[in-house]
Amino acid sequence: MVSELKKAFLKLLEEDLEFRYAIAGLIGLREILNRLDRVEEEIKKLWENQNKLWESQIKLWEEVKALREGQNKLWEEVKALREGQNKLWEEVKALREGQ
Repeated sequence: MVSELKKAFLKLLEEDLEFRYAIAGLIGLREILNRLDRVEEEIKKLWENQNKLWESQIKLWEEVKALREGQNKLWEEVKALREGQNKLWEEVKALREGQ
């Protein structure tokens, strides 16, 4: 019975162009759909990874901002130290002139 069904199926494939195209389309369509499913899953993974990268980038920029703020504070302290140093040199100069 299975053998007869196979023979009939093969005969239809050989003789009936419309049937052959229908089968070819179904076989090809299934493969294409399977591939599309895999591609869709890969795209989903890529978007998830991209979102993680964006989150990491945001954190990095926040850290850069904090570092810049810290650097600006340090420069202000350096400026204050230089001003203090200049005042000390002026006092030293005045003391030398007074001797």
